[in-house]
Amino acid sequence: MFNKFQLGTQSSDFLAHAKLDSVGALVLVKMMCHINKRNMVVGTPKGIALMTGMTIGDFTRGSRALKKADLIRKYTKKEYMLNPDIMFNGDDRQYFIVKHMWDTQTSKGLRE
Repeated sequence: MFNKFQLGTQSSDFLAHAKLDSVGALVLVKMMCHINKRNMVVGTPKGIALMTGMTIGDFTRGSRALKKADLIRKYTKKEYMLNPDIMFNGDDRQYFIVKHMWDTQTSKGLRE
């Protein structure tokens, strides 16, 4: 089991240039602490906001910014998937499964 987020890599450079606001960064950090082996946070927006200790307004604004930067995607009605190229929680075999799930997901989030 490992948590992938390395400094000085393409992933960290992407986050540095994504120019996330403080609410987006807060939502990202809180969601990173609650992901499962499939790189997902399970729950409704209200439930995730309560679980992570933030307001529903902050969660909505932050998740909107993360979707725009393609850091998270809404996988189903109650599942949010984090980009496995940026951060990952699991082992090597599970990474390839999660990466395939991310690549075949059709929802790209908000368009510019």
